[in-house]
Amino acid sequence: MLPLQTLWVSFTMLSIQSVGLGYSKPAAGLMDRPPLPPSRPILTRALIVWLAAVGLLMAVGTMSAISWADQAHGLAIARTMGMVTFALFILFFSIESKDELDSAFSVGTFSDKTFVITSSGSFILLILSTVLGIFHTVMKTVSLDGQQWLICIAVALSIVVAAEIRKAVLRQTAAKAIQPTGPRTGAITS
Repeated sequence: MLPLQTLWVSFTMLSIQSVGLGYSKPAAGLMDRPPLPPSRPILTRALIVWLAAVGLLMAVGTMSAISWADQAHGLAIARTMGMVTFALFILFFSIESKDELDSAFSVGTFSDKTFVITSSGSFILLILSTVLGIFHTVMKTVSLDGQQWLICIAVALSIVVAAEIRKAVLRQTAAKAIQPTGPRTGAITS
C-alpha cells in the first residue's frame, strides 16, 4: 500500500495540472463546436466508461510497477516507483485531456505558456520528491536510478497510447457524422 505522503505528491501534482488546464487557452475551434443540448448530461455513459477504464489502467499499471520493484529492489524503491508511476499517469492524462479530439502531439498542446509552466512544475516537483534528502525523510522516498525511472515512464505512457487510440476513434466518428449521405453537390449524373 502506498503511504499517505505519496498521495500528497499526487494530489499536489493534480492540483497544479488543474490550474494549468483551467487557465490555459481553450482548444482551437472550441467556440465553433455546437453546444451540448440541455438534455444531454455532461458525463455521458461513454465518458464514464472511459474514465473507469483510465482509473483501472492507472491502478493496474501502478500496482504492477510496485509489485515488480518490491520483488526486484525491496519495499522502499517499490513505494517510490509506485508514487512516480502514479504521478506520471496523472501528468500524462492531464496532457491528453487538454483537448478531447486533437492529439497531445499537436502543436496546440504545448503552445500554451500556462499549461507548459504547470506541467513542467509538476514534473520538477516529482523529480525533487525523489532526489532531495528532505523529501526522503518527510515522504519516505528514495532515489531511483535511470532504469527505474524508465520503467515508471514506460508504464505511465500506456495512458497516452490508450487516449490517442480513443481520440483517433472519436475523430473518425465525428468525420463520418459530418459527411453527407446523398450524392455530392456538383456531381455529374446521367
